[in-house]
Amino acid sequence: MELIQLKYFKAVAKTENISKAAKELFVTQPNLSRSISRLEDEIGVPLFDHRKGKIVLNDYGRIFLSSVNMSLDELEKGVQTIKRLHDSEDNFLHLGSTVNDFLPDLLREFSTQNPDIGIRQIDCSPEDIRLKIADGSIDIGITSVPIEDKECVFQLLGEKELVILTGSSHWLTDHVSVSICDLSDETFICDRSRIDETKLRKICIKYGFEPKILYDVENSDLIYRLLSSNSGICFMPIAQMVKIERDFPDLGIHMVRIREKIPPARLGLVYRKDYIFSNAARKLNSFILEWMKEEHNETERLMKQY
Repeated sequence: MELIQLKYFKAVAKTENISKAAKELFVTQPNLSRSISRLEDEIGVPLFDHRKGKIVLNDYGRIFLSSVNMSLDELEKGVQTIKRLHDSEDNFLHLGSTVNDFLPDLLREFSTQNPDIGIRQIDCSPEDIRLKIADGSIDIGITSVPIEDKECVFQLLGEKELVILTGSSHWLTDHVSVSICDLSDETFICDRSRIDETKLRKICIKYGFEPKILYDVENSDLIYRLLSSNSGICFMPIAQMVKIERDFPDLGIHMVRIREKIPPARLGLVYRKDYIFSNAARKLNSFILEWMKEEHNETERLMKQY
């Protein structure tokens, strides 16, 4: 028994006329008649009586119609439930981020503009993001470290110049730029979410010294407080100074540009190669790209001051 036979049966029962039912169903009359006959053969009893040009339900047919209506109604409920679930998931995202303060700032504005989109965000290491994307725990990862996995895509969002940030009483506040080799006696604060200890050591060793890392921190707000108290200096993307000027102007943090060309800080989206972007994912992706353009304009303004 096929679903289409049940729909044909219901239409004939309603119109009590094969020709009218065939027109409503956009099928030929012979095909509709054959379908009804096959249905009756399968059940083993006639479902209609023929009376003066009409085809009307008999007792068997009326009992069967009741079951057909219940079955089709339940099927329609199931379809609608799945559609609602899909629509809900289409407007919900599970995000992972390795960058401590990027998503909270971004999502505050994104959610204001897209109140219908729900987001669950968790902080992750790069390896966590790779594993969670693989098992479906998160849809998209935002990371400063490219994920090396043949099943994943790393979509570069942008690159930012690395600078040195210091407290207000540090000797570097009298400078607008510095050579890395001049930092050999300094105490470093490691911004683990953007430049981990391995990268920091690699940069310094290239210029002739092993860095003294006193703090290895993931939380940007804590880094700002440590800088403000002159507890060390820190490599950070220039965009962080834009944030500091905007949100923490009283901390007295100073920026110094680096004279040598070193690899910039990177930020990208990570997702599975077979991931189909939902409505929410498409909107977030577009929003991030616009956000990065605005951030680029702000960093360009800042760079002109140095």
